[in-house]
Amino acid sequence: YCMSYNARQYQEKRHFIRMQIDAPASLRLSSGEEIDLTCLDLSSCGVQLQSEKPLPLGDSAELCLSSCGGPVAPLSAKIKLCRHESISDSEYRTGAVIESFL
Repeated sequence: YCMSYNARQYQEKRHFIRMQIDAPASLRLSSGEEIDLTCLDLSSCGVQLQSEKPLPLGDSAELCLSSCGGPVAPLSAKIKLCRHESISDSEYRTGAVIESFL
């Protein structure tokens, strides 16, 4: 496998490793609405979420990522919803920037 120059340049721009986690999470939008969703991946500066409906881009929200038991505490963060992609009529992926950990 030979990585192209452009792919290598892009990969080197990523400062933090993205961990694939596929974990249950909840999101509280600025409107107060709470949404159950799945956190697909996580890095120290962003997350990718999967939901059944589109999320409002540009909105700040509070994300709570379940620990699924064990010694790890749940993660809570203030995030800003940046981009989304429609996978199907009932599946949406949204990228968000982590603004702060709570």
